Amino acid sequence: MPLGKRIRMVMVFGLLLLLVLFNLPDLVAADPIVGTWSYTTSNHWAKGPVPAGKPSKGEVVITQSGSQLKMEFKSGMVFNPPQLKYFEGQKKDKEYIFSNSAKVDNEGGVAKNICNMKAKGNNHFEGKSHSEYRQGEITFTWGFDIELKK
Repeated sequence: MPLGKRIRMVMVFGLLLLLVLFNLPDLVAADPIVGTWSYTTSNHWAKGPVPAGKPSKGEVVITQSGSQLKMEFKSGMVFNPPQLKYFEGQKKDKEYIFSNSAKVDNEGGVAKNICNMKAKGNNHFEGKSHSEYRQGEITFTWGFDIELKK
C-alpha cells in the first residue's frame, strides 16, 4: 500500500478514535431514567383557590447530555405557558430532581414546578410533583403523585 494511503487511513482512524473517546461518557453512561415513558398521575391536591387537577396519563421523554437531564411531557397534561412542559434535572444520590419556572401572567406571577422521582424497578419510577404560583404576597400550591412505566 502506498505511503499516502497509509497516512490517510491512520489519520481517519485516529479521528474516529478521538470522536469515540470524547463522546464515550455520553454513550456509556446513559442513566436508567433516560427514555420514553408512559406516565400516570394520581392523588392531586391544592392549597389556595386553584383546582386540584385530575388524574392524567400520557407520554414523557427524558434525555441526557453529560450529567444534565431533560424531561419533556409529550402528551396528556396541558401546560400554560407551553414552555412549562420542559424540565431540567439531575440525579442526586438515588433521587432524580426535575424543575422549571416561568412568568405566567402580565402581573408578574411566576410558576415553579419540581418533580422528584426514585426507581422502583428496572422499568418503573415513582415520585411527587409540587407546583407553586407566586405573585407578590399571593401564593398557591398544588401537586400530585406521578408514576413512570415503560
